[in-house]
Amino acid sequence: MPQATLQHTEVLHILIIDDEEDCNFVTKLVLKKAGYTGRVTCYTSAAEALEHMRKGMDLPDLMFVDINMPAVSGFEFLATCEAEALLPNGLTSVVMFSSSNRPSDLERALSFRSVMGYVEKALSVESFERVLADRAGRRL
Repeated sequence: MPQATLQHTEVLHILIIDDEEDCNFVTKLVLKKAGYTGRVTCYTSAAEALEHMRKGMDLPDLMFVDINMPAVSGFEFLATCEAEALLPNGLTSVVMFSSSNRPSDLERALSFRSVMGYVEKALSVESFERVLADRAGRRL
């Protein structure tokens, strides 16, 4: 897997998992404003995103996962992905994405092996650039 890591230092595909369509729209606008020109895929349910990950094809380079979603939370999504060895996968960097700034949510998010960071909604150009810098630093 190290070879895949070296080949994918660029972020060519971002997957956003958030049940709020408005938030997905704003996030895509911020990504565009930040100069991101790669693909963006959005899922409004963790179940749909889980099916995407289970296919094992078209894996994202970067994934933003909302914590508070109906039916399956972001935490439950990540727990399932890690239990099924879908994450960490040597390619996808996961960032928890939430309007919550509770220390317990941050601590729980960072307890997952696949999570590299935590960003409060709404995404800003600055927070996206920080995520990219953190991701690049982990690849070196």
